[in-house]
Amino acid sequence: MSVVGKPAGTSARSAATAARNGSPSRLGLRPEQVAFLGEYAADGKGRHVFVQVMCWPTVPMAWTTLTQTLANLRDVRGDIMASCMPAKGGTSWVHEVAPQLALPLERDPGAAESTLAALIGRLPVRFSVAVVEHEAREVRGGDALRHRSLFSGCLAAYSAYLKSTKQASCRLVIAADRGRLQNDAQQQVYRDLLPHLDSASQLRALELTHWTETTMPLALEMSQLAAAAVGRHVQQPNEPSPLFEMVRGHLAPPSRFHALGRQKQRK
Repeated sequence: MSVVGKPAGTSARSAATAARNGSPSRLGLRPEQVAFLGEYAADGKGRHVFVQVMCWPTVPMAWTTLTQTLANLRDVRGDIMASCMPAKGGTSWVHEVAPQLALPLERDPGAAESTLAALIGRLPVRFSVAVVEHEAREVRGGDALRHRSLFSGCLAAYSAYLKSTKQASCRLVIAADRGRLQNDAQQQVYRDLLPHLDSASQLRALELTHWTETTMPLALEMSQLAAAAVGRHVQQPNEPSPLFEMVRGHLAPPSRFHALGRQKQRK
């Protein structure tokens, strides 16, 4: 697992495990120092849509609260499969994106989105969002430019949050595994971009790593779900989405939708 600017004595794997388990890292990185990066990409109706959502805790017990809340939901639902992952996932997009979070709702797929929106909406977390859209006929400008725009959007809003709340930055942000080549491409863009941000001094301790194990931490799955909700809203803005409304209600300003291309339509 590659880590940008790995500090002495700190293991990305142990930090990520600490975040997943809700327990302090024995190497000194606490769960509240770990943020998560959700991503979504889709093609449809002549457009390419890419979404990135950064999620971070606002109190030390946020990730533990997520684990406990999901356990309570399982108890309430009386799910006999609470400890088992379904072989092929559920029947809705929510189950496909977030199988662990949606597992207690396997028998009621129609309620999955609204129930999870309510569950996540009560958590002490915040989100920042960036979106890149391309018309299918346009030149996309390369993955590096897209990664740069998405990171810039998310990190600008996160930095503004830190400044307004006078909090210290997280130390680690964990993204889902996209394969070695894509992981390395993201790492390179992140490493090149970070020193040039206006907020570089605030964010210099924030490292990026990728989760390469099969089962995601719940917080990473939640971030993936948030990114998918935003992406689906961009594609179908007239469709009601409790999860999108939840994300929008927890956005840290000045989160905004970055876009590449489509300049002629904006003139």
